Amino acid sequence: MRRRIAPVIAALAYAFIPTAHAEHETPLWTSAPRHKPVISSSAFADLAERARAAVVHVRGEVTEGGAADADADTSRTSIGTGFIINRDGFIVTNEHVVRGVSDLRIRLYDGRELSACVAGADPATDIALVKIKPQGTLPILPLGDSNAVRVGEPVIAIGNPFGFNHSVTAGIVSAKERVVDRSTLREPKQHDLYSFFIQTDASINLGNSGGPLIDAGGAVIGVSAAFWAGHPLQPAQGIGFAIPINMAKALLPRLARDGSAHRSFLGVDAQPLDPALESALHLTSGRGALIASIEKGSPAEAAGLEPGDVVQSWNGAPVVTSEDLKIDAQLAIPGSHARLTIVREGKRIDRDVVLRPATVKGVTPPHPASCALPHEPAQAAVEDFDVQELPPARASNLPGGRGVAVTRVTDHGAADQAGLKVGDVVLRIGKAAVRTPGDVNGALNGYKTGETLPMLVRRAGFDFWMAFSRR
Repeated sequence: MRRRIAPVIAALAYAFIPTAHAEHETPLWTSAPRHKPVISSSAFADLAERARAAVVHVRGEVTEGGAADADADTSRTSIGTGFIINRDGFIVTNEHVVRGVSDLRIRLYDGRELSACVAGADPATDIALVKIKPQGTLPILPLGDSNAVRVGEPVIAIGNPFGFNHSVTAGIVSAKERVVDRSTLREPKQHDLYSFFIQTDASINLGNSGGPLIDAGGAVIGVSAAFWAGHPLQPAQGIGFAIPINMAKALLPRLARDGSAHRSFLGVDAQPLDPALESALHLTSGRGALIASIEKGSPAEAAGLEPGDVVQSWNGAPVVTSEDLKIDAQLAIPGSHARLTIVREGKRIDRDVVLRPATVKGVTPPHPASCALPHEPAQAAVEDFDVQELPPARASNLPGGRGVAVTRVTDHGAADQAGLKVGDVVLRIGKAAVRTPGDVNGALNGYKTGETLPMLVRRAGFDFWMAFSRR
């Protein structure tokens, strides 16, 4: 089976501090302190050492019809990165990393590999929440405030680019509030995709998807999501994008509780300001969202908003562009109140709006790896792989003349997940040397249901161990 690394496709960015904890009795994440120390080169190493332990490798098998990657690769394996935010085993990653996958696996920093399920996913923001059953105390990463991030701040990105696990790259915040058309980053073009990013020159590559972008204080300020490759004749370097963590924080409690995040409805069409409009409307800044129309009977109409109003803040957080307003409004909790500061004919006015639930478009089927579905751990059966005896000439070159050749491996089975491949030579199962298919069956039958068995395998002249559970 060929493997591919899930494409690092876009998400967005955004800026507000939600009251997410109110939905979740026990805090879902740990908030980082506001103080950010000055970071030296040696401090980068200390920061990376502390943070890497909470970064995980995410892997899953793409089911029939799934699309975890937009590449023309025929592989069925999606690979990405995630980071642990909660000692109960909650992990944040990109939605596109787990899109359509089953047999979801998480490999921890210490090498342990655990089965996982998808607690919730939000395709429009490219945020997903994954859950594992913790075995022992898990390291976690605190979440920061992406509103407070400043351009020029030092950051590090941790991920698994091209399968090089727990790689650390360093750079700065290159820009905030970067609007990028996600269709140019291999995302399907849809009306409700968000495209608002933190830009960084910390190297982000295929496989970094879902990894943390971390500030000098050790807090996650973004979720690595995309990079700009440029043109084949003019390749780009150092242009990576991360979803601001405040956007994820607005969704995570709902993803943990409901598996999805229902949208709110404001009822406006808005557009960004350009210099000509800024001058025509006598504005002191080009930041804000210019309202073009108000839907009749909408919360916006009830709040007294009018075409020509310029929305400049939402619950005290600046509204930079129309994309910003779209994110603020749609990701707010349905039924919640919001205070908008607008400019109308040169005067600043505050308006209170009560958001209502947006109309749901169809019913989304459950994720194939959803935590709400029953899951059985992948375990090995006797039929999980087939073997045959080796020709005497080949067997004589192996230690003790033992070994059987693997001729078939069941797709998505435990042996397949452990890495067994056709052409491998099985030398031992536990303490038992194997020379015939009967030896293999006997050795497997010597393990109880659910018991983990070790197997010594030779591949391309090298011997190594693998392990899986007996069914």
